[in-house]
Amino acid sequence: MKKKVYATFAILIVLFSIYYYWQNRYVELRPVILNNDVQRVKVLNRKIVFFQNDFYKIAERNETPSNFYKNIKWVLEREHQEYIVKNGVIYIKYKYMNDYEMIWNHTNKTNDLEWFKSQRSMDSFNGENKKTEELDRIIKGFRN
Repeated sequence: MKKKVYATFAILIVLFSIYYYWQNRYVELRPVILNNDVQRVKVLNRKIVFFQNDFYKIAERNETPSNFYKNIKWVLEREHQEYIVKNGVIYIKYKYMNDYEMIWNHTNKTNDLEWFKSQRSMDSFNGENKKTEELDRIIKGFRN
């Protein structure tokens, strides 16, 4: 009887470890945009149900916002997202990349001049001069 309990406990630990590893592994960050043609409709009890990720899609290279790769590190730092950079490619945890709505918000912020201006005003109010100078450079990049 004890062997069955220990075996079950060991299997649960292994399964939890695999799940934990899978959710916390790092994957490449890709920009997410709105999906204009939502065709994947699920019908359940005569109601049309859209799943959250059905409204978004991973952008192709030609669909990527112009300032995405230039400003994404700044946005990730402001949103307290963990990321790593290897060979110039940004990686975030799988569980975050799987949340298309959050990544879509980050994608929009990389191209939003007003968001950067609001961040600059917060930094200048808080007296963070180094971050204010960095934001000034980013805001200048929008004008060019």
